Amino acid sequence: MARRKGLVINDRQLDRCDELLLKLKEVSGSTFLALISTSGQPITTASDTYHPETLSLASLAASSFAATQQLASILDEHEFTLLFHEGKSLNLHVSQVTDQVLLIVTFGRETQVGKVRLYTQRAIEVLRQIFEGPEDENPPAMDVDFESAAGDAMDDLFKDG
Repeated sequence: MARRKGLVINDRQLDRCDELLLKLKEVSGSTFLALISTSGQPITTASDTYHPETLSLASLAASSFAATQQLASILDEHEFTLLFHEGKSLNLHVSQVTDQVLLIVTFGRETQVGKVRLYTQRAIEVLRQIFEGPEDENPPAMDVDFESAAGDAMDDLFKDG
């Protein structure tokens, strides 16, 4: 039987995660972000207001993500790395960062899903390096020019051909 390695996060990693979540919140137009363990424990959050149901949200999102992984298995897919729920006024986006970490992003209907997905993908790349890279190495931050570059990329995508 394989033994699962526990998730250990040092203060420096947590500070970098907090900085990145705040930046992601700002550029994506999200209202609430959380890093959680796949076991359903909150790691850190970024929000305009206190969210009293963070523990319940983390637990349910992790459970839902685990169920989604089982669906992938049944469909002979290696894995699904994204879970998306669309509501009347709020959307929920859950992404896999590492084998043990998930990113929850909530945002209103006025925010473009594509914009959130684009910024979230770049943030996940950086978060992955924070969690999986050597402790003494400085992982890259989200690019300073990322917002304008992403905007240009989205403009190119939707340009009339």
